[in-house]
Amino acid sequence: MLNILNTITAGSVIFLAFLILSVRRDANRAANGWLALFFGLLGIFLLDDTLVCYGIYEEYPYLLGYAFLPAWAFAPVLFFCVSAFVSIGWVFRWRHLWHFLPFGLFFLNALPYLMLPDTVKLQELAEEKAVGLQTEDKIMVGLLAFQIVAYLFFSLRKLRKHRKHLEDITASPEDFRLHWLLYFLLCFGVLMLFWLAEIFVPHFTHEGGWQTLLYFLAVYVLAFFAMRQKEVFPFSQKNAQEVKAFWAEEDLSTTAKRSLLSEERLIQMKSSLLEKMKTQKPYLDPDLTLPALAGQMNWSLNELSELVNNGFGENFNQFINRYRVEESKRLLASEKHDHLSMVGIAYEAGFNSKTAFNMAFKKMTGGSPTEFKNETFATFS
Repeated sequence: MLNILNTITAGSVIFLAFLILSVRRDANRAANGWLALFFGLLGIFLLDDTLVCYGIYEEYPYLLGYAFLPAWAFAPVLFFCVSAFVSIGWVFRWRHLWHFLPFGLFFLNALPYLMLPDTVKLQELAEEKAVGLQTEDKIMVGLLAFQIVAYLFFSLRKLRKHRKHLEDITASPEDFRLHWLLYFLLCFGVLMLFWLAEIFVPHFTHEGGWQTLLYFLAVYVLAFFAMRQKEVFPFSQKNAQEVKAFWAEEDLSTTAKRSLLSEERLIQMKSSLLEKMKTQKPYLDPDLTLPALAGQMNWSLNELSELVNNGFGENFNQFINRYRVEESKRLLASEKHDHLSMVGIAYEAGFNSKTAFNMAFKKMTGGSPTEFKNETFATFS
């Protein structure tokens, strides 16, 4: 039963790679290309157990050694996948090839083994089944683990930086924070820990076979998130390039940035923006972004961002949600809107979900919308 589950897991991963390439062509094409490559490599790696369990290596010994090769490409491929998801217009360049240096070195190290006669390979396979991995093999696995941990760290750091950047350009960052990718990275890290435990911890696997079930379930959880992903940067090409340039400047040190607005210009723009927010209420649009509002005001992204940061002491997310919270407070205190549920209030105020509404409301008022409504009507009764 466990052997069948191993086979299904490996086959599902390879099929998922095909699905991502063929079905997810409408969003994040470059990033999904790297994601499909990652799943393809992972599937080949997972096939190793199947080939051992069903004695396929004994029948085709020349295959021995090849299934482990992709392991040294996991980490850089996953890192490039994250880079493509969180960066606008990210492109793989020749200079990135150095990330695959460990893979190349391992391949050269494995080449003598791959060229061994079939009889010698089968003898070494039998010895490995009997006594486990040799010391040099465990050292190699330890180096692989170090590589994976390092790249996971840098991938998580890139994702964290992306989530911080979002608050500068959108009032609904939860839509683009790539929660699924965070879960993906963490899940992959946990799976690698279990794999290492299987190698280094005696009697960790066996009898229960629960680790095989864990791999099986993890693959389908990752597949669920991978297939439901949204477009990360739903901007026009012009706006996307502006956001890319804006983020590049945001990453400069404070001393390297130059102010675009004189004090007189800042006061003038602040007055115009306040009038816009009062009369036209653009914050009621749940999809409002920095590029969209800058376009409505005929300002550049950098000008609007500097105005919000220096003129109001907030980032874009805080600035817009402050208006939305005030609008929701007005609706909650109005008997005319008493028929609306909390979800209805959230949408009417410009929020795109009840969760985002509750989080912003509590952050800015210290209490929940329900508490505010109860206190308001208790005051008037």
